[in-house]
Amino acid sequence: MEKSYLKTNTDNDGAGDSSSGPTFSRRAYLLGAVGTLTAGGYLSTSIDTAKASTMSVDVPKSYLDRFDNVVDVVDVGADPTGTEPIEDIISQHVADDTLLVFPEGRYLMNGQVRKSGFSNLGFYGPNATLTHGSIESLEKNVVSSGDFTGAARFFRLGVIYAPGRDLLFEGFTFDFTAPQTGLRAIEAYVTDGLEVRDITIDGEHDTGTLGPALFSVTAANGSGVVERFKAPDGAAFTDDTIGDINLGPTGMLIDPHSAGTLRIVDCELGRFPDNGLYVSGANGTVHVEGGTYKNSTVSSIRLKGYHSSVRGANVIIDDLVSGISQRGIRLDDGSDLRIEDTTITVTGPAEDAIRILNNVETATVKNCSLVLNDDGGCARGIQLTKDAGRVEILDSSIDIYGSEFAVYIQGNNTLDDAMVLMQNVSITGTAPGSSAREALRIERANGRFENLTVDQPGDEYRRCAEILADDNLFVGGTYKSNHHPFVNKGNRTRFDEVSAQSYGGWQAIKLYAEGTDVVVMDSTLYGGYIDKGAEGFTVDNTEMPPA
Repeated sequence: MEKSYLKTNTDNDGAGDSSSGPTFSRRAYLLGAVGTLTAGGYLSTSIDTAKASTMSVDVPKSYLDRFDNVVDVVDVGADPTGTEPIEDIISQHVADDTLLVFPEGRYLMNGQVRKSGFSNLGFYGPNATLTHGSIESLEKNVVSSGDFTGAARFFRLGVIYAPGRDLLFEGFTFDFTAPQTGLRAIEAYVTDGLEVRDITIDGEHDTGTLGPALFSVTAANGSGVVERFKAPDGAAFTDDTIGDINLGPTGMLIDPHSAGTLRIVDCELGRFPDNGLYVSGANGTVHVEGGTYKNSTVSSIRLKGYHSSVRGANVIIDDLVSGISQRGIRLDDGSDLRIEDTTITVTGPAEDAIRILNNVETATVKNCSLVLNDDGGCARGIQLTKDAGRVEILDSSIDIYGSEFAVYIQGNNTLDDAMVLMQNVSITGTAPGSSAREALRIERANGRFENLTVDQPGDEYRRCAEILADDNLFVGGTYKSNHHPFVNKGNRTRFDEVSAQSYGGWQAIKLYAEGTDVVVMDSTLYGGYIDKGAEGFTVDNTEMPPA
């Protein structure tokens, strides 16, 4: 008959400590078909007759198979009523090849649990709620008075100079619903094997200290996943709290040292004062897959890295903060950055739905939908800064209802300007031309615009495109606007097989003297064109029906 055995615990530094309470091997648990866990308490007692704890947790069998030791934290003394703090008990049982299981209940922590240099460590609590003691004052992310003491974190698992390997952290709710609550729920540095799932931050983080999550995969060949991490209530600005962190917390921070590949899957972040999801270093790769990101300051998603991406996300800005920049997605640094199959909805005068900055070498926006609503003003759709690299905007739609640019392409207007390719993009909506007259503003040379559909019936001189840089090519496409569809001041602009028409009866193209050697081929220009002195203008095989 198989026997069950108690195992001696190791403390946070790996030293033996038999006085800290029992840790059971997997053999000491009764396992049902779904892996229900009940702790046995007798040495050398048959599993079939082992005394069961009153607490039980359905633990996936794969997790039980993965770890040598499985600890029911209540059985080793953790209070599940939220009355007595548990951090000392938890710290005593954190060890390699160990899964700490939290039965259903409420658990109080008055200090952080820290473990570095670990191997195969797990925390599992699908019905466990964690709270912290009172915080009366903070100084540089350390609680200086209150029931909680020390660094403003629940769990610090690995550090940059001693990361862990293979971490599971799953199923917890952190209760920040009371006033003056909110700490970093989890900070994790691992070389490889990061798994964080089903974490909920309930309530606004309103202490003005570290945001709820920081993750780092420190090895270039390492990987990790964060699934269904949800903090929908966001955080307060520091000025409204007792804390001193600059501006306010970030929702989920990817450490600048992260060098591996990290997937962020189906997560949800509400408004955070200093970015929602912030990939702060360009050494690794981060893939954002699905999820909802709303109203954060600076950006709801801020991305860096090589081959990093946002796919299938829903980004919303509908709660503006006066005097603060708010953007949907900001691409900061790296190459082959991609935004695909993503919806961005902005209501009011936020800054940009998408901004692409100078340190981006290459980027693609594909199969995306941008909706820019006017509520006392309107956001820009996609903005490229002057020295951003090659950008492709493909198979996407932009609906714009306020007087702003749907796409604003900044550049230096030199031969060295990286090309922008726009292909199969539609720009629609009733945006007026009261302040930003054109939907598409081009200040960069070498652009190519293929098969665009631009329909801008809004009043006050709304236009489709203003071309202020050289060597831009328009191939195919339909352009309709209240005023002139095209205004050109660039040299060597070429239009092939385009159709352009003004709803207001204006000419299809207005040519300024600054733009020389413009060519129109095989096109249809309703109302013809107006020439303000452009030299070298050529029109060939082009129809000019009445406007």
